[in-house]
Amino acid sequence: MNPLRVLLVVVATLGGLVLSGCPGPEYPKCESDDHCKKKDGKAINEYCLFGQCQQCAKDAQCGADQRCNKGRCEKTCTTDDQCGTGNICTAGACTKAQCKSDDACGKGATCDAGRCKRTAMTIGPDGTPIPVGPDPVPSDLKCDLRGRVPFDFNVSDLRPDSRALLDNFAKCMKKNTGWKLKVEGHADERGTPEFNLSLGESRAKAVRKYLVNLGVEENRVGFVSYGEEKPIDPGSSEEAWSANRRAELVVTP
Repeated sequence: MNPLRVLLVVVATLGGLVLSGCPGPEYPKCESDDHCKKKDGKAINEYCLFGQCQQCAKDAQCGADQRCNKGRCEKTCTTDDQCGTGNICTAGACTKAQCKSDDACGKGATCDAGRCKRTAMTIGPDGTPIPVGPDPVPSDLKCDLRGRVPFDFNVSDLRPDSRALLDNFAKCMKKNTGWKLKVEGHADERGTPEFNLSLGESRAKAVRKYLVNLGVEENRVGFVSYGEEKPIDPGSSEEAWSANRRAELVVTP
């Protein structure tokens, strides 16, 4: 056999052995779609997006009536009826409803088809319409200069347990009209720096939007994303990742 051919065969064989012995990155991190086809030994159908396994990387990988938004397939829609029970159509995609009853919307607002809407009037005990003003600020309101909002893995949706904290911050901002607030978005270490910066920004914007919807002036709430750069816990465990997925609220009096 030609010596050069023998050499090429040996090199190719050794190269294959080296490559086969190199494990890929640990899920959900990835370098290619091949790293997103198994989880805990079970076959899955995910794709590599910005260094992290996601449900999709482009619209074609979702259903016919879906689109890919930040790695997740969302049902497209034009009306709430297309989204099913418990969901509403927001910006062309189906999202979770904001409320189920008036109690979830606070004073001066009602739950209308899953959305909290402010009401201009309410009905008094004698049936007379009464103008609805802003919620009174409690005299014993406790206002902190810092707060922390936790997030679930890979999403920027506000959790129900964050509502009380943000409601209190909104009241404090209304009471202290000279205060400015900065919302800092953070992510855990999984995913590329670019992806985590984007995720941190989405989380900060979600907090800002919630406060603005409660009546806080938009120009008093700034935001910034630090991505994975400022972890609370430097570890690489589920506990550390959970602590680092957050938005920090920092008040400048």
